[in-house]
Amino acid sequence: MMAFRYSYQSIVNLKASETTQAEWMLTAAVSQLRAEEMSLEELRNQRRQWEDKLTSLGEQGSTLTELQQIQYFIRHLDKCIGSKELMVRAAEHEVLNSRHKLSERKVQEKIWLKSKDKAWQKFKSSMLAVEQAELDEIAVQRHARTAQL
Repeated sequence: MMAFRYSYQSIVNLKASETTQAEWMLTAAVSQLRAEEMSLEELRNQRRQWEDKLTSLGEQGSTLTELQQIQYFIRHLDKCIGSKELMVRAAEHEVLNSRHKLSERKVQEKIWLKSKDKAWQKFKSSMLAVEQAELDEIAVQRHARTAQL
């Protein structure tokens, strides 16, 4: 009896490997997005804290230079928040791209797996046909022997 050997198995393995790599890339992109979002939230929290500090120092009657320094730092935080928002958008875009690539890879892998399954079904039916032919031959030979007796 012959064993089933799919001639394009290396392509099936490659497609499975590409799908796994796309899953890893998506995981990395999602992790990067989460890190960027957490960093952005941290910057926003710092800004709120400095605003609160500016308000409380303004009510207490602090010096103008101290208030200006805090205001300058708040503007610096605003710039950091703006650039971090751009980084978050870029990370979101990367997540979308990674999801798209993963879905493409899964479709390609599924196509090749279906092709392999069809080849398996064809092989199985041909093996069953060979088996049936052998059984028919045995039956014909038995029938011929019993007819001779």
